[in-house]
Amino acid sequence: MNRIIKYITISFLSISMVSCDSFLNVDVPDNLIHEEFWSNKDQVDAALNGLYTSLHNNLERFHAWGDVRSSLYKPGSNFSSSYRQFLSHDIYPENHLVSWSPVYISITWINSFLKNAPSTLERDDTFKDSDLQIMMGEARALRALNYFYLVRAFKEVPIVDTPYESDTQEINTAASSEEDVLDFIEADLAVALEKTAESFDNVNLQYGRFTKNAVRALWADVKLWRNQYQEVLDLTERLDQQYKNSMVAPLDWFTIFNPGNSSESIFEYQYVQTGLGSPLYNWFSQGQRGDARFLANITNISVNAGELLYPPIDDKHFSADTIRLKNFSAFMLDPRFETSNGTGYEVYKFTGQTAYQLSYRPAGSRNANYIFYRYREILFMQAEALAMLGRYSEAESRINIIREHTDLPQIEAGGLSDGVDFMNFLLMEREFELGFEGKEWFAAVRVSRRSGYENILIEKASNNSALGDSYQVIRARLLEPEAWFLPYHETEIETNQMLEQKDYYKNK
Repeated sequence: MNRIIKYITISFLSISMVSCDSFLNVDVPDNLIHEEFWSNKDQVDAALNGLYTSLHNNLERFHAWGDVRSSLYKPGSNFSSSYRQFLSHDIYPENHLVSWSPVYISITWINSFLKNAPSTLERDDTFKDSDLQIMMGEARALRALNYFYLVRAFKEVPIVDTPYESDTQEINTAASSEEDVLDFIEADLAVALEKTAESFDNVNLQYGRFTKNAVRALWADVKLWRNQYQEVLDLTERLDQQYKNSMVAPLDWFTIFNPGNSSESIFEYQYVQTGLGSPLYNWFSQGQRGDARFLANITNISVNAGELLYPPIDDKHFSADTIRLKNFSAFMLDPRFETSNGTGYEVYKFTGQTAYQLSYRPAGSRNANYIFYRYREILFMQAEALAMLGRYSEAESRINIIREHTDLPQIEAGGLSDGVDFMNFLLMEREFELGFEGKEWFAAVRVSRRSGYENILIEKASNNSALGDSYQVIRARLLEPEAWFLPYHETEIETNQMLEQKDYYKNK
């Protein structure tokens, strides 16, 4: 194997910007000559940029794992059978979307960075330890993010904390318990919060790299998954201080998505016109060809949205803002959006240039950022935590902040009841604000795993099938909570001798 391949592998192709397919075909380096690669600060910078680039290569999986099983989605014309399994809640181990291999490639390269980047200090006198420590914090946060997607999707997953640096090295690792993986994530986040930068002067770095606020947002999400509600509030208190007076005005809401990096942003994957192409456009744009992969599920909209709660802004236009009525940022119902499964709404917020006018970004637009965290999601996290602590009036106040910034009526004190009724409403509010941003299945699973809330996910999915599957069929497929998580891909079982398929999926 030649040295160019070795070193490009370590830097995650951050300079050469190749396609996802060719990226995944690059071999893992064998017997790396560390002193030749980790010799100066520029190479460490390139390696760190590569770790961020790896997020792009995993977005398809992250999005499928975290969102596509929610009742938001309907097939577009460019829809595959792999995604159809997700919508029908009938997923098989051979489905390529459940392969975690690209994510573990990212993790092992992060491990290599954590092991080898410090050695550069001995070889480059201009490389400051303070700069290295910030980078090490970011690498820890990126590893935590990758593992958080894995544990929410699969529950039990292998923990790999050493780099894969030789063709002859074998990594056969049993799946660790969910609690052990979450402990590992939190250990990384504790280091990351200490080491990462408070901010960056460059706007693309400020929202495109892990800062302390981005670490706090991710850690609060982890705490909410673990049902540690007071810790959620403690971690997000600092976020309130920065963002509560920086929310965009109601009529400026579309700037959150175009151009992105709004004053509410916490962490976004950055796309620029000359770099890697954003997948969002091809996922959601009908454009002139009508070939979107995903449309918005009208069944979900009609079941969950009423004009009393989500009044239209006028008689002429559906809102293109997800929380302002019923079309999840669709601009209009259009004959082009007819599919074999009926009609759906186009998801416009990632593909349009402005609200209330059918004006698309240039075809194949590369610069639609992928939003991992923004402040309104933090408010929903707080509302969920407060409700679980029985502090419903405070939870309502968080939702009302969002409604105030979308010109929606305020919720009256006590107007949402409590318990299951409140959580059903909260999930609906989340969908209409955060729809198609990648985590609404995770949110439904998180809530439904709590005692007394088990039926929320099952009822929601069973009533809102985008494929027209009957209530009884979907309910039967989801009665076992193990079905809320994914199977291990058949290839992973074959290559990792210590990994055993989950009982629920053994006969599939």
